[in-house]
Amino acid sequence: MPVIVLAGEEDFQLYRRLDDLKAELLDPAWASFNYSRLDNPSAQEVTELAASLPFGPGNKLIIVDRCDWFAKKRSSSGSSKEEGGKKAAKSKDSVNEDALEAALSSVHPSTYIIFVSTSNFDTTLRLSKLAAKYAKLESFPREKIWAGTPSAKLQQWCQKEAKRFNATIENEAADYLIEGLEANLRQISSEIEKAAIYILPKTFITLDIIRQLSPHHSSVFSVAEHWLAGDTQKTLLTLRELLSHQNAMQILATMQTMISKWVQIKLLCETYNKESNFGPGIKRRELPPQELAKLLASDIKGGNSFVLEKDVRRLSHASVEFLVDSRIELTKLEQLVKTGQMPDSHALELFFLRSPKQLNLKGRR
Repeated sequence: MPVIVLAGEEDFQLYRRLDDLKAELLDPAWASFNYSRLDNPSAQEVTELAASLPFGPGNKLIIVDRCDWFAKKRSSSGSSKEEGGKKAAKSKDSVNEDALEAALSSVHPSTYIIFVSTSNFDTTLRLSKLAAKYAKLESFPREKIWAGTPSAKLQQWCQKEAKRFNATIENEAADYLIEGLEANLRQISSEIEKAAIYILPKTFITLDIIRQLSPHHSSVFSVAEHWLAGDTQKTLLTLRELLSHQNAMQILATMQTMISKWVQIKLLCETYNKESNFGPGIKRRELPPQELAKLLASDIKGGNSFVLEKDVRRLSHASVEFLVDSRIELTKLEQLVKTGQMPDSHALELFFLRSPKQLNLKGRR
């Protein structure tokens, strides 16, 4: 199919696929005649180019980059929703759909048009439905991750990425990169390449190597780890570094998810410990973290025993009461932010300043 739509928020994978298509479809000897790249052009330009034929042997390749036809337009912050909606409608209506459809339906078999959109493909839009009739759609959505929960899909991607650099990578090392770099595939690829070169002539990338080369001090996970350790200074330093490149509301939401999971872990650990101490003449003891992690992996969906063991260790000094109180406090602060009574960054700092004192009172034994 000579018309292709590459769409999705995961631009690293998207543009890598675009490079592969260029190498596959375009004859380098004729590239100066048969290659065109347009940055969000008008529909008329696309229609005119769609009728063109390749010069000489091989294919003609037309790339329509940063195309905004297949995603809903957002209104600017200074305009009302109604005004934004009118502008978006006007922009869509400026495309002559009949002329565009006629052009796409009659593209020469050796003329390839690739639409590139760094937004997810919205199937409800008229232009999206029109394109779907004649184009092959390739989607590149950004993979969602949850702190402490490994992603099998991203682990597999890391393995394939390591193979590109003639290496293999330990799953725990992949999880470390995924979580620490917040699933930024461009950065993860760079770190894997760096590790693959560093270990030469060896080819196996371990967690220890990744920790040595790629410490992720600015992730939400790192902030939470300092917080649980009761180190207020390091907590605030890593928080401020994180706030420099991530939205505070996203951090609040991630902390809500993490604390909810930690409450579940602590309750299950207490249950396992009680069950192990049941019976006459049995001296009370706590199960080791490694054993608890194996038990947790069977009860928590998507749980990885390695990650769960780390959670059990870092939560050893935190009580269920402390975690529940922290989640309630975080919910109250989040509500103040959403109602405009407190800046989001202020709410985060206030939360992390209050909690270590509670931790020392409730979490230590």
